[in-house]
Amino acid sequence: MIRNCVICESEFKCSPSDKKVTCSTGCRSERARRAKTAKGRSWNTESKSQLSAKGQTENLKSGTPAAKQSPKSGSFETNVNAKNWILVDPTGKEHRVRNLRLWCKNNAAGIFGREPDQVRLGFSQVKRSMQGKRLKSPVMHYMEWSLKDTWSQGR
Repeated sequence: MIRNCVICESEFKCSPSDKKVTCSTGCRSERARRAKTAKGRSWNTESKSQLSAKGQTENLKSGTPAAKQSPKSGSFETNVNAKNWILVDPTGKEHRVRNLRLWCKNNAAGIFGREPDQVRLGFSQVKRSMQGKRLKSPVMHYMEWSLKDTWSQGR
């Protein structure tokens, strides 16, 4: 098969399944140099200001509120990324939780007196220790609460 070089536009032979687009080593290195310098180009201020002046399209404006209301992606127990947890309080009572983030959002301030993300990260460290992924300083309790293996119902 005969192709034209993308650099010098001369013809060269290659097989039909070959992915070559240059005729020689020199043209190949020139193509690589051009590709490397093209990646380094940044937006100029005029282009940035033109794009920001356009603003969001109507489709984008309605996307985030719709996602927050969706039972699959919003802050619900049915979120596709939610996992099942069994939390054990200091008295030994088990709390079955689907979506730890939502549970922490609703209960962290009342039970632990802390921010929801702090509580969630605390339980995540306990889980990582139980899995053997936190070897240097394993943590088996968070504020006297512990974990059991996650329950397998639903996921």
